[in-house]
Amino acid sequence: MDVAQEPNHPEDVSFSMNLLLRWLAMALGAIAAAGIAALLATDAQIPVPLAFSASAISAASLLLIGVSFLIVQAIQRPSLTELLKNALLAGAFLLWGVVELMRRSDLSKKLGDVVIALYVVDLAWVIFATLNAKREVRPAAPKH
Repeated sequence: MDVAQEPNHPEDVSFSMNLLLRWLAMALGAIAAAGIAALLATDAQIPVPLAFSASAISAASLLLIGVSFLIVQAIQRPSLTELLKNALLAGAFLLWGVVELMRRSDLSKKLGDVVIALYVVDLAWVIFATLNAKREVRPAAPKH
């Protein structure tokens, strides 16, 4: 049997796993987007039969998209810095989803504040990284 045809060859298994993870990430993302589309349609007073409460759909969409983004990290295998930044963002979505499932309480408010902090830190990180990557040394202005 040729090595390329062996079903348990590490490269074949890796390819199959990445393909499975890719489909899983896309399916979770599509389900999350469909949930949000249903909520927005309902908000626009377009009749959409919802099998679950709006808060459950919101929470599920946040959780699903957070998990999907973590799966993408496993597929892409970014640098450690990029992985940490992306995990921070995924964590913000996951925690927000958990907060959506909680009853209003002091704890849910504090966790909501943590979610906001995670988003602010993540976006600040993106801004600083972008500005540092685009930093150019400008030549001195010509003297007249």
